[in-house]
Amino acid sequence: MRMVHSLFLRRRLVFTNPVMSPGMMAVSSRPRAAKPRSANPRATDPRAASQLARQIICLRVEHELCEGNADALAEVMDARMRAAIPLPCSVVLDLSATPALDDCVSAALQSLHQLLAGSLVHLWLVLPGVQARAAFLSCCAGEAIGPDSIHTSVRTAMLAAYANLPGAALVTSAHREFLAQPPELLAVPDWSSPP
Repeated sequence: MRMVHSLFLRRRLVFTNPVMSPGMMAVSSRPRAAKPRSANPRATDPRAASQLARQIICLRVEHELCEGNADALAEVMDARMRAAIPLPCSVVLDLSATPALDDCVSAALQSLHQLLAGSLVHLWLVLPGVQARAAFLSCCAGEAIGPDSIHTSVRTAMLAAYANLPGAALVTSAHREFLAQPPELLAVPDWSSPP
């Protein structure tokens, strides 16, 4: 009985003594998980850039949109969207080659907006001209698309499209590289001209 009592006291003293001597070490039976190496902040992640390229497509209309080719815009964009796998979340359309938007072009942009919205794709427009932007915002198509979706430069439209994606909008070096790439050229043929 005495032996059991002394063992209990020793055991109790070991567990209740909070002070560890400098030579003692805490030993754990579980192995420590290896620390992940920190990535080089300057290195680009090609997977992040390609994932962003699948989510946002940036297109520049190669020629001026006018009455003769405005109707072809929806067909060309529909073909481009069918080629994109998977379907992007946003399309940035640069209209810098079109200094003024007439009624035909505005109607074509509104029908394109409705076509993309039916597939849950957001349309962002780039209209660098002050007068063209003001005139477009005052028409029905501009009101339907909305002033938040119309920008003065490709970069601001791309940043807005990126910020609109779900999740945190952290801009890494891969994203900066993607944002610096020029838009893909989109050729809209003039259907009224002879072949």
